[in-house]
Amino acid sequence: MISDLSHDLESEILARVPSKSLAKLQTTCKRWYTLFKDPKFVKKNNNLCKASKEVMLLLDYKVYSISVNRVHNSFEASVDFTGKLISLEDSKDIELSRIFPCNGLILCVTKYFTSLVVWNPCTGETRSIKPIHVSQRADSYAFGCGNIESSRHNYKILRCSSYYKTSQQVVISFEVYEFSSDSWRVLDGVNDKWRMHYSDDVVSLKGNAYWMHKDREAGHNVLHSFNFTMEVFVSFPLPDQSDDDRRGLVLSVVREEHLAVLHRSTGTFLTEMIVWLSNKIDEAKVVSWSKFLVFSFDNFEYPRYPKEMTFWVDDENKVVVTCVRDLNNCDHVYIVGEDLHKHVYEVANDTWIWPCLLSYVPSLCHIPKAKEEGY
Repeated sequence: MISDLSHDLESEILARVPSKSLAKLQTTCKRWYTLFKDPKFVKKNNNLCKASKEVMLLLDYKVYSISVNRVHNSFEASVDFTGKLISLEDSKDIELSRIFPCNGLILCVTKYFTSLVVWNPCTGETRSIKPIHVSQRADSYAFGCGNIESSRHNYKILRCSSYYKTSQQVVISFEVYEFSSDSWRVLDGVNDKWRMHYSDDVVSLKGNAYWMHKDREAGHNVLHSFNFTMEVFVSFPLPDQSDDDRRGLVLSVVREEHLAVLHRSTGTFLTEMIVWLSNKIDEAKVVSWSKFLVFSFDNFEYPRYPKEMTFWVDDENKVVVTCVRDLNNCDHVYIVGEDLHKHVYEVANDTWIWPCLLSYVPSLCHIPKAKEEGY
């Protein structure tokens, strides 16, 4: 019986069990409850269960988990809604406008921007964050953490807000919220070139935030990043720095291991899609990319003039799932790959929040409380 095992061996065995299964067992006994809260155990569990991944879809202010039937022919390809995720606050349904995953936790922005909530869908744990001042629709957020190699992460939120001081002058401000101190502080001396727009795809990888921006001086798009450990902004080159406005760019994360950039031609109809994956990103502002998938739409029509697009990459099966909103405010989900293209879902949607596909890796990661010892 497992009760006859030494605690060290028991811990080694449990560390290999997927996080979602462990979350259901945490009330089995006090010893396991304590073990599953141990940051060192959580880090080991995350490292040993990296293959575990899920797809989340933000649709009509709700977050759903979906499963993608990863097959290699169009006839059988499909997407199934496996359920709405755990409610954020008891039995209340909180409506959300944006979600930002980072290391198993998710920063949620509520529908009317009245509050921020950090949530672990795996354990159901939550923590409310009081905004520094009244939030606006144009505010942008990034979620990340410092000391990513440590078992105790220093979670932080970056907020970019803007307002018109005069009809000709826009004021940009950046603030950082730190979980350990439960307080916001202003980042001084930040150039507006680092501005995050509400419509930007801001993602988190290995604790740092990334988003794309048109560099007006350079005349092409670049990849911006905020390092939450050193609290500095840096830029990286994109795989294709074309300044052709007909090429749309979308950013995503693959299993919290790679950045993914989707290039799409945005003429009358979508004609080609190219997906790149990052191979290496280092502190010397160096990044390398490899071409993951090239897909032609010669025989497969996408919505005309797609307004918004997000995507999820299954790198193991060479499949990309895209979610697109068309001009008639209908949301569509497609599965594409080599010799695979299928329209698998469509729904009319009159909300101003566009649908969002996200990669999520379940984790037992504990949400630190204010001034918690060790954080």
